[in-house]
Amino acid sequence: MAINGRNYDWEDIHVALPSGEAVGITEIKYSDSQTIEARYGRGSVPRGYGRGNYEASGSMVLDRDEWERLKIVLAALGGGAIYDHTPFPIIVAYANDDMGNVVDVLRSCKITKFDGAGGSQGDANAGPITCEFTILEPIVWNGVPAKMG
Repeated sequence: MAINGRNYDWEDIHVALPSGEAVGITEIKYSDSQTIEARYGRGSVPRGYGRGNYEASGSMVLDRDEWERLKIVLAALGGGAIYDHTPFPIIVAYANDDMGNVVDVLRSCKITKFDGAGGSQGDANAGPITCEFTILEPIVWNGVPAKMG
Protein backbone atom coordinates (compact mmCIF):
# COMPACT_ATOMS: atom_id res chain seq x y z
CA MET A 1 0.00 0.00 0.00
CA ALA A 2 1.36 3.42 -0.95
CA ILE A 3 1.87 6.19 1.61
CA ASN A 4 -0.43 9.06 0.66
CA GLY A 5 0.89 11.88 2.82
CA ARG A 6 1.02 12.54 6.52
CA ASN A 7 -2.13 12.27 8.63
CA TYR A 8 -2.86 14.32 11.74
CA ASP A 9 -0.67 13.53 14.71
CA TRP A 10 -0.16 15.01 18.17
CA GLU A 11 2.26 17.58 16.77
CA ASP A 12 -0.57 18.94 14.57
CA ILE A 13 -2.96 19.66 17.48
CA HIS A 14 -3.19 23.11 19.03
CA VAL A 15 -5.39 23.69 22.08
CA ALA A 16 -6.48 27.17 23.16
CA LEU A 17 -7.58 27.60 26.78
CA PRO A 18 -8.53 30.79 28.65
CA SER A 19 -4.87 30.94 29.75
CA GLY A 20 -3.68 30.94 26.11
CA GLU A 21 -2.38 28.21 23.82
CA ALA A 22 -1.63 25.14 25.91
CA VAL A 23 1.90 23.87 25.35
CA GLY A 24 1.99 21.71 28.48
CA ILE A 25 -0.91 19.49 27.45
CA THR A 26 -0.36 15.78 26.86
CA GLU A 27 -3.93 14.62 26.13
CA ILE A 28 -7.36 15.98 25.26
CA LYS A 29 -10.55 14.00 24.67
CA TYR A 30 -14.12 15.15 24.13
CA SER A 31 -17.40 13.59 23.08
CA ASP A 32 -21.09 14.27 22.82
CA SER A 33 -24.26 12.23 22.56
CA GLN A 34 -28.02 12.33 22.40
CA THR A 35 -30.05 9.28 23.28
CA ILE A 36 -32.85 8.06 21.05
CA GLU A 37 -35.58 5.86 22.46
CA ALA A 38 -37.93 3.82 20.28
CA ARG A 39 -41.60 4.63 20.95
CA TYR A 40 -44.07 1.79 20.73
CA GLY A 41 -47.80 1.59 20.38
CA ARG A 42 -49.79 -1.49 19.45
CA GLY A 43 -47.58 -4.27 18.15
CA SER A 44 -43.86 -4.89 18.52
CA VAL A 45 -42.45 -2.48 15.95
CA PRO A 46 -41.56 1.10 16.89
CA ARG A 47 -43.99 3.69 15.55
CA GLY A 48 -41.58 6.54 16.16
CA TYR A 49 -38.89 7.72 18.53
CA GLY A 50 -38.24 10.19 21.30
CA ARG A 51 -35.08 12.14 21.93
CA GLY A 52 -33.23 12.41 25.21
CA ASN A 53 -31.04 15.26 26.34
CA TYR A 54 -27.90 16.29 24.51
CA GLU A 55 -24.78 15.77 26.63
CA ALA A 56 -21.14 16.65 26.01
CA SER A 57 -18.03 16.27 28.13
CA GLY A 58 -14.30 15.94 27.92
CA SER A 59 -11.01 15.63 29.70
CA MET A 60 -7.44 16.81 29.32
CA VAL A 61 -4.12 16.08 30.97
CA LEU A 62 -1.94 19.09 31.75
CA ASP A 63 1.62 19.32 32.97
CA ARG A 64 1.87 20.99 36.35
CA ASP A 65 3.10 24.35 34.97
CA GLU A 66 0.23 24.49 32.43
CA TRP A 67 -2.25 23.66 35.21
CA GLU A 68 -0.85 26.46 37.37
CA ARG A 69 -1.45 28.98 34.56
CA LEU A 70 -5.00 27.71 33.95
CA LYS A 71 -5.79 27.63 37.68
CA ILE A 72 -4.96 31.33 38.07
CA VAL A 73 -7.22 32.29 35.16
CA LEU A 74 -10.09 30.07 36.39
CA ALA A 75 -9.86 31.59 39.86
CA ALA A 76 -9.99 35.08 38.32
CA LEU A 77 -13.04 34.04 36.27
CA GLY A 78 -14.65 32.69 39.44
CA GLY A 79 -14.15 35.51 41.89
CA GLY A 80 -11.21 33.72 43.52
CA ALA A 81 -12.44 30.10 43.48
CA ILE A 82 -11.54 27.58 40.81
CA TYR A 83 -14.89 25.77 40.53
CA ASP A 84 -16.86 29.03 40.49
CA HIS A 85 -15.42 30.08 37.12
CA THR A 86 -17.65 31.25 34.31
CA PRO A 87 -18.00 28.87 31.35
CA PHE A 88 -15.22 29.24 28.78
CA PRO A 89 -14.45 27.87 25.30
CA ILE A 90 -11.76 25.36 24.46
CA ILE A 91 -10.62 25.42 20.84
CA VAL A 92 -8.91 22.37 19.38
CA ALA A 93 -7.30 22.87 15.97
CA TYR A 94 -5.75 20.20 13.78
CA ALA A 95 -3.49 21.43 10.97
CA ASN A 96 -0.68 20.08 8.87
CA ASP A 97 0.70 20.60 5.37
CA ASP A 98 -0.88 17.50 3.83
CA MET A 99 -4.45 17.80 5.16
CA GLY A 100 -6.99 20.56 5.61
CA ASN A 101 -7.41 22.52 8.82
CA VAL A 102 -9.98 21.21 11.28
CA VAL A 103 -11.21 23.36 14.18
CA ASP A 104 -13.50 21.96 16.89
CA VAL A 105 -15.01 24.44 19.33
CA LEU A 106 -16.04 23.23 22.78
CA ARG A 107 -18.28 26.07 23.92
CA SER A 108 -19.17 26.88 27.51
CA CYS A 109 -16.90 24.42 29.33
CA LYS A 110 -17.02 24.06 33.13
CA ILE A 111 -14.30 22.14 34.95
CA THR A 112 -15.93 19.47 37.13
CA LYS A 113 -12.97 17.51 38.50
CA PHE A 114 -9.23 17.71 38.95
CA ASP A 115 -7.22 14.58 39.57
CA GLY A 116 -3.54 13.91 39.85
CA ALA A 117 -0.56 15.76 41.16
CA GLY A 118 2.08 14.06 43.20
CA GLY A 119 4.79 11.92 41.74
CA SER A 120 7.31 9.25 42.51
CA GLN A 121 11.06 8.80 42.32
CA GLY A 122 12.23 8.64 38.74
CA ASP A 123 9.29 10.54 37.24
CA ALA A 124 10.33 12.65 34.28
CA ASN A 125 7.00 14.52 34.52
CA ALA A 126 5.90 14.85 38.13
CA GLY A 127 2.48 16.21 38.98
CA PRO A 128 0.39 16.00 35.79
CA ILE A 129 -3.22 17.03 36.39
CA THR A 130 -6.25 15.45 34.73
CA CYS A 131 -9.10 17.93 34.28
CA GLU A 132 -12.60 16.70 33.50
CA PHE A 133 -15.13 19.15 32.10
CA THR A 134 -18.76 19.38 31.09
CA ILE A 135 -19.58 21.16 27.84
CA LEU A 136 -22.79 23.15 28.27
CA GLU A 137 -23.42 24.05 24.61
CA PRO A 138 -23.29 21.77 21.56
CA ILE A 139 -19.82 21.08 20.22
CA VAL A 140 -19.10 22.70 16.87
CA TRP A 141 -17.34 19.92 14.95
CA ASN A 142 -15.26 21.77 12.34
CA GLY A 143 -17.98 24.32 11.61
CA VAL A 144 -20.96 21.97 12.02
CA PRO A 145 -22.85 22.17 15.33
CA ALA A 146 -23.87 18.89 16.95
CA LYS A 147 -27.30 20.39 17.76
CA MET A 148 -29.11 23.56 16.82
CA GLY A 149 -30.44 25.86 19.54
